[in-house]
Formats: sequence, C-alpha cells, structure tokens
Amino acid sequence: MMNNSGASAAGSSSGSGEGSAPRRNFKRPKYSRFTQQELPACKPILTPQWVISVFTLVGIIFVPIGVISLMASHDVVEIVDRYDSACIPRNMAKDKVAYIQNAAINKTCNRTLKVLKNMDQPIYVYYQLDNFYQNHRRYVKSRNDAQLRSADEASETSGCDPERTTAGGAPIVPCGLIAWSLFNDTYSFKRGNENVMVNKKGISWKSDRDHKFGKDVYPKNFQNGALIGGAKLDPNKSETW
Repeated sequence: MMNNSGASAAGSSSGSGEGSAPRRNFKRPKYSRFTQQELPACKPILTPQWVISVFTLVGIIFVPIGVISLMASHDVVEIVDRYDSACIPRNMAKDKVAYIQNAAINKTCNRTLKVLKNMDQPIYVYYQLDNFYQNHRRYVKSRNDAQLRSADEASETSGCDPERTTAGGAPIVPCGLIAWSLFNDTYSFKRGNENVMVNKKGISWKSDRDHKFGKDVYPKNFQNGALIGGAKLDPNKSETW
C-alpha cells in the first residue's frame, strides 16, 4: 500500500511540472522613494492639549466673524409679497391659464406693501418663480449663441427647436424656448402719490454685454405665433440695452 501511494504521488508531481507555464522575466521598475513611500513624513500626535488649543484658536478667529455676519443679516430688510393668486378674479380662479392668455382682460393689480423698517439704498427688486424648472435638457439647449452675438447670424437657428422659425419660415430672433418664455410681469411703485422710479440699467453682467450679446442684434419675428410664451420685445431696442 505504501509503495502504490508513493508511486501515485510521484506521478502526480511529474505531471504538474510538465504542464506548468514557463516563468517570465519581468523588468524591475525603477526605484523611487516616492513610489516606495519612503519620503519623510510627519504624523502629529493628537494629544488633548493640542486639540483643545486648536479648537480654541479657531473659536477666537471665527466667533467674532459669525457675530458680525449675524448682526449684518439682521439689518437686511426684506419684503416678500406673493400676488399670483390674489390678483386673479374669483370667477376665473379655477381657470388661471385662460385668464393669463386673454389679452382683452386688464391685468393691472394693485398691492400694498408695508415697510416696517428703514431701507437703506440701494433697494433691489427681484421676482421669484416657483415650480418653474429650467434644467430640462431640451429647454437648456434651446438657444443659439452665435445668433445672439452678431446680426450677421440672424438666420442661424440651429438648436432652437421648437421655436426656430415662424409659420412662414422666417427666422425668429432671439430663437429658442429660453427667450420665448421671457417673464412678462411689470412693476411700478408709489409712495403715497409719489412715483418711485426703478432703475433697470446695469442689471446685466458686463462680460455678457461685451462678449455674449451683440449690440447690433434686434428682436425680429418674436412672439408672433399663436401661442405666446411670455413678454414681447421692442424690435427697435438691442438685446444689450
């Protein structure tokens, strides 16, 4: 029994040696202290005294900054007035779209804002839109930057689907859904019987006025379709006004 077992083991070892792949000679990579992680290193020991000192120093620096920021935020006077539902007549409250699209209805709405604190100049006016998502891929790509930079590219409407051309095939300037959905509410302010003027100049970035929008580009064939998406533009005013 012992002889048979030994012969079997020897035969198995011989067969394994003959079937193994030949050993390849790999080139040893160039020695580097960086790849071998032998560069000098510093590992601080986080003792309680060291940690307390660091947090104390951070607190001394940032606590006064936080107090100053908090005091500055308390001095900001903000008045928010939501008027979308309040300015719609009760008989059309269930059909707001029809009210908005009906050009025969006077949509002037008067609102009274109470200013409880003094507001220092300058005073800014913003509008906020809820449930209006501008990150949809089709919406973001629906514009043509070349058309907005130069009047010579007025016929360039690629990428502006579905607002590229009119029913007769004339190019729309500016084309695309972004321009088509221009917010069209306007505001005027009064303090008693005195009109408060709102300065609309200089509200765009200088880089956009100089490099993104051409001064010789004027609206053409804009909002002339059956479905109006927003405000209309003055064809005699450049987009950079």
